[in-house]
Amino acid sequence: MKEHHEKLRVKWATERMTWKERKCNSVVWSDEKKFNLDGPDELAYKWHDLRKQKKWFSKRHSGGASVMVWACFAGTSKSPLVFLGGKQDGTKYVTFEDTLLPFAEDLPLSWGFMQDGAPCHRARVAKRWLFDNFISVLEWPPYSPDLNAIENLWGILVTSVYSHQRQFNGVDSLSECIRDAWDEINNETLDALVKSMQKRCVEVLLTKGKKIDY
Repeated sequence: MKEHHEKLRVKWATERMTWKERKCNSVVWSDEKKFNLDGPDELAYKWHDLRKQKKWFSKRHSGGASVMVWACFAGTSKSPLVFLGGKQDGTKYVTFEDTLLPFAEDLPLSWGFMQDGAPCHRARVAKRWLFDNFISVLEWPPYSPDLNAIENLWGILVTSVYSHQRQFNGVDSLSECIRDAWDEINNETLDALVKSMQKRCVEVLLTKGKKIDY
């Protein structure tokens, strides 16, 4: 991360330091996550579970099938998991309308959509779909997974799915395990993640934009 990236993170944190609880609860946090049959892509501390001490997983070997999922949450509500096929691009990304739009119906009228800078998110067709559906996309600083609350939900799923160094023989059993782990995430966990955002902003300011321990 370069100095100008750190400045963008400081700007982002400064603007959100004074957000009230209602506004924090109106943010829809979204992201994709890949799960491999034979273990995580890398050490799982990147998405660690805030509820527990960090767990370290050994790096996986190359090869093997995988499952890609997308989800979002806001306040104490989470969307269903969307199981994706193949590499994501802008055209496939807009298929989330069957999940995102129904999920957003129960949110305040002024809800905002958070997504990172992945290429499929920046594709013209994806941007057009968001614009046509009047979805307000929130500004997001680059290199900032530590500020995205849904990354911690992926940490919870990684911890659950790969507990005891578990591996899988097929995508069906892996998908079922992922779905079960997602269903077990409760309202208290979601609420704690939303409430952690102000503390994250403080830590970003204290470190002058450097990566924080989330």
